[in-house]
Amino acid sequence: MDADCLIKLTKAKLKELVCKNFTVIIPQTVKEEVVDNAQGHPDTEAIKENLDNALIMINKSSESLKKGEDAIFAIYKLGKFDAICSDDKRFIKRLRLFDIPYVTPAIFIAILLRNGKLTVDEACKKLDLLAPFVSDDEYSAIKLILENWRVQ
Repeated sequence: MDADCLIKLTKAKLKELVCKNFTVIIPQTVKEEVVDNAQGHPDTEAIKENLDNALIMINKSSESLKKGEDAIFAIYKLGKFDAICSDDKRFIKRLRLFDIPYVTPAIFIAILLRNGKLTVDEACKKLDLLAPFVSDDEYSAIKLILENWRVQ
């Protein structure tokens, strides 16, 4: 998971639910960005607590020391991962080029709904919390999924 995705999930109050239902691994550089170099930001303490409680794990390989998306890409190539979590448009283009599955913050809402971890009403509330941090296209796509789910 990249820093932006982790921060957005934190702001939308989705991080703990995601971390309890998926194995979340971040490179050392992401930890440095969101915890070590972000003292005083409101999300820092919550993320640090998740690291301390092993809800979020740090990949300690040498690949983890690369910069940003390069670290995430290199760690993914080591194997044993289902997807990369990011919503950086440039990075997603790169993932598509290499046919690497990815999950954006809003997609987690749909997955958690499908897996019975959120009700439709809870999912709508989480999406509304996430709305300021995602694109209009992503918001609309997930909103449509939630509306269709409601009528099923």
